[in-house]
Amino acid sequence: MASRCSFFKGAVSALTLALASAPAFAQSTPASSATPAAAAAAPSSNATINLIRLLVKQGVISQRNADALVAEAEQEAAQARAQQSVASASPAAPPPPAPGVVRVPYVPEIVKKQIRDEVKQEVLAEARRDNWAQPEAVPAWSKRIKLHGDFRFRDEADIYSKNNTDEFIDFASFNANGPTDINSATNPFGLPFLNTRSNRYDRLSFRARLGVDATVVDGVDVGLRLASGGDNGPVSTTQLLGGGFGKKDIWLDQAFLSLRPSRYLDLMAGRMPNPFFSTDLVWDPDLNFDGIALTGDSKRPRWQGLSLFSSVGFFPIGYVGTNFPNNCGPLCSKSAEYQKWLLGGQVGLDWTEGNFDWRFGAAAYDFHNMQGELSTPCFTYLDFKECSTDQTRPAFMQKGNTLFLIRELVPPPPPEQAPEPQFVGLSFKYDVADVNQQLSYRIDDTQSITFGLDYARNLAYDTKYACRYAPLGLPITNIAPGGGGYIDACDTPTQGGLSKAKIQSGPNAYYANLTLGDPAPRSFGAWNVSLGYKYIEPDAVPDAFTDSDFHLGGTNAKGFIIGGSLGIYDNTWITARYLSANEVYGAPLAIDVAQLDLNARF
Repeated sequence: MASRCSFFKGAVSALTLALASAPAFAQSTPASSATPAAAAAAPSSNATINLIRLLVKQGVISQRNADALVAEAEQEAAQARAQQSVASASPAAPPPPAPGVVRVPYVPEIVKKQIRDEVKQEVLAEARRDNWAQPEAVPAWSKRIKLHGDFRFRDEADIYSKNNTDEFIDFASFNANGPTDINSATNPFGLPFLNTRSNRYDRLSFRARLGVDATVVDGVDVGLRLASGGDNGPVSTTQLLGGGFGKKDIWLDQAFLSLRPSRYLDLMAGRMPNPFFSTDLVWDPDLNFDGIALTGDSKRPRWQGLSLFSSVGFFPIGYVGTNFPNNCGPLCSKSAEYQKWLLGGQVGLDWTEGNFDWRFGAAAYDFHNMQGELSTPCFTYLDFKECSTDQTRPAFMQKGNTLFLIRELVPPPPPEQAPEPQFVGLSFKYDVADVNQQLSYRIDDTQSITFGLDYARNLAYDTKYACRYAPLGLPITNIAPGGGGYIDACDTPTQGGLSKAKIQSGPNAYYANLTLGDPAPRSFGAWNVSLGYKYIEPDAVPDAFTDSDFHLGGTNAKGFIIGGSLGIYDNTWITARYLSANEVYGAPLAIDVAQLDLNARF
């Protein structure tokens, strides 16, 4: 039986091979159309078919098995012929290249495009899978934060006239390091004096500021800024280099919350940038405001090219200590609530007509409780450290305002041998009206000529305030002695040869300037030049907050300012200025300041 099965398998293989090699026969006599009788009767040219018929005739296999054998063989032969047709349709493999020959196959353009598209899709799929390019890949909070900052390197020279007085008391230091003993018998080292005659060259300094603006939600922002600075004074963030290579201080320069209930209103609270349209006549450019401010701006012209803006603010300047005074003697009691405030308001308009732009603002600044007050009798010789009105002295000063000694010291017996520790306070009130305008004519897209004029007046100025405590609390600065060297400006002497002293002060200040070129040269090749004149009488504004560069800060100064800027890279520029100033009243004090700055911002 096993030999018969092997025979059948071998017969099928042989028959398949024969049929595959003889397609004409297979097509002419398919198994589906040939009957057994016809197969037996009709001779075949195929030897294998004739062999099967012979086996049937001799009784080795049955006719049924022979028919099945032929059918199976024909099916396998058909499959073999199909595979052979596919193989024959494929081109023959090219011969191998000769040694040293590099074969570069030709790739059709359509195939190249298909390959590029497939690679692109694979890369994009991988990017989406790995969150390369999806917006969600960056945390949502990071998209609401914006960093900004600037850096300035400065070389400065301070040049003093040899004709200047050499007895100019440094009252800022007098208060900051005070109380200062004014009794020469007990203070042989004398009072602090300003340098007025020795020039200072190549004073290298820098200013660095880094800010963050964060959007909490639409209409709510938080602003923070850090800045350098040699001290915590309000009008300068300049840090002098040197100091034995010691590390430099960083201060919190701004920290505020901004609420915008509409596109026209902005409510700021905290320590914020200057909310007023102003110049450095009243406010130093580095000054920031503590408090609350509401600003409004119509944003676009409403009528004939006009738009309106306004600002109002409530700013604390200083608070009396909770337990003040702690140690001031038997006639002294806890101070009533005494807070120093600035109430400020401004209205203005913008007008645009052709190439002309005009901006105008009128502001009022009410400095509440800035005036010094005379103390109750104070027994410092009994080792009491405080007097009742010590906190009415200015928290910060530059120079120029009219001052008086605020402590009513009770002299001991003998009075010549007792220290007289004193502070100074402001003699006048300050309610400043400020009118500021800026007119520009655009020459082209980047160049313009701009004329600015700022006028300020202290509406509260009245010489009677300087004498309100007479014969005590007399003014000690801005006094022109009378005949015979008489220095009392509040009393007319009765002795022969003497005449009343005069208060040399005033309430007016103005600043005019002209600028030609790019107002803000922040790109390569951009430039401008400027010329200005400034005049500030001693009590026109509080000297603490005005420009700290002109006359090295403060009031009672007049003079010219020339300058220019040039962009050397995008957002990188150099600025040169020369500020030449003299005193308005009093002893000679001429100070020129030359500055060369290298600036960058981001």
